[in-house]
Amino acid sequence: LEFAVQMSCEGCAEAVRTALRGAPGVRLLEVRLEAQTVLVETEVAAERVRELLEASGRRAVLKGMGGPDDGLPTRVPAASLGAAVAALSGPGGVRGLVRFLQVSPQRCLVDGAIDGLQPGPHGLHIHEFGDLSRSCD
Repeated sequence: LEFAVQMSCEGCAEAVRTALRGAPGVRLLEVRLEAQTVLVETEVAAERVRELLEASGRRAVLKGMGGPDDGLPTRVPAASLGAAVAALSGPGGVRGLVRFLQVSPQRCLVDGAIDGLQPGPHGLHIHEFGDLSRSCD
């Protein structure tokens, strides 16, 4: 998994390394200070890794997941046709993460969680091609 992590100096990068060091099921592969990214191999949920990263005092957001042919460690099945991640944020501390895994030309697995919403009905709209020019029509 690749995370975007707010890091401005080597001290920040070292705090991230320390936060992940010894965490069960998490192996730090790379910290890129200039790109503000952290690459990990994990057996635990992405949300748990994000919590560990944010324990370093830095904001972290899951950036993406590797694919079967990119040479990076991955939890995406080799038969998948692609994967994407959407990080959500809104007013009042609303934030979440939605993952998309294209498992066949006709099926896309959508999984995620959104925290901080007020009680009541809410909607989630997914646009097939990312075309928002016609709003929700």
